Amino acid sequence: MTGPRSWDVISGASGDDSDPVVLGADFPARRRGEAGFPDLASRIGPGYRFLQTRPPTVSCRRPPADAAYVGPWLEGIRRTRPHVLAVLGYRVGSVYAAAIAEGIAQWQPMPKIILFDPQFSSAELLCLEFHREISSISSLLGDDEIERAMKVAAEIALAAGPDVAGPDVAGLAAEMVGNYLEAVTPAFERAGLGDARDEKFTRSFESYISWLCAAGLIDPSSAWERSTGIASSAYATLPARPRPAGDGPGLVGRMIPVDVGHADLLRSETVARAVLDLLESR
Repeated sequence: MTGPRSWDVISGASGDDSDPVVLGADFPARRRGEAGFPDLASRIGPGYRFLQTRPPTVSCRRPPADAAYVGPWLEGIRRTRPHVLAVLGYRVGSVYAAAIAEGIAQWQPMPKIILFDPQFSSAELLCLEFHREISSISSLLGDDEIERAMKVAAEIALAAGPDVAGPDVAGLAAEMVGNYLEAVTPAFERAGLGDARDEKFTRSFESYISWLCAAGLIDPSSAWERSTGIASSAYATLPARPRPAGDGPGLVGRMIPVDVGHADLLRSETVARAVLDLLESR
């Protein structure tokens, strides 16, 4: 149905090709323990074809471009022109969901937009992800190497300032990743994994950081204003979330709070029912 390099079919692969299509924007490879769109699709049931974005493998040592992501996704859908009923986004994937929905609206009515714990890309989020990455490989690092890597990330972020966002995030990320790779390469060599710059685990991390950076080039404001968001019980504690009502553009049109933890948001029966109601509403 779509190009194999742009989308993964996660549900409805053997169903009726006339079934409405639901698209999900996410980067599941870097999540640890969090539910994903396959979990949600399994709870929605038959009658829909669910596809999920396949992010390209991109190094953030070169400036990322949003077109490198959104362009192939749109081309994959445009090639067969199914009826896209809705575009879903998870966390920063919500930014890409906005761009995908607006692109699809060039040849069909605007699809519904449903967002789950939507977030912007930001320096704060980048720093958090760097800390998570260092923690995930801490067994390979000595205490001094962990301290040095954390210090490097903190110094770069402090020099950049708290208001770094949008295109400026890309430069910040490239600098942080370069220093991070330099800091962890000795540990990788000790473990017999070779140069960290050529290791598959760090390539995945770089690709994820590039995903965050390219999202900073997209303004989701217009699409978000006509979207529905579903917010977990932990949403208020997440970094880089949309501003509250009355605080300017960039708002989600309607937020539905649910008493579900962030990690379980996409595997919740309550959330699945809410999504099904939104898909079936006129």
